Amino acid sequence: MHRAGAAGVIEILAVIDAPHFYCGIVLRDNVVVEAADIVKYMAKQKWSRDRVRDYCKQKGWKVFVVHELQREPIIK
Repeated sequence: MHRAGAAGVIEILAVIDAPHFYCGIVLRDNVVVEAADIVKYMAKQKWSRDRVRDYCKQKGWKVFVVHELQREPIIK
């Protein structure tokens, strides 16, 4: 279980737009925690935001942030 620090947790919903698929990933504190089946390896290996960006660029895929949410800690 992830415990938020004083700053809380940042959750990001991003999409990957590739020539042969379009899918979503969820990052929590810049680490992939959920991913569509076609890129599930990113979540299983806990890829960083930078690694996703670099890999997609190398493959010629585009990545877009769809939504970003700052979650405040429950207990301060």
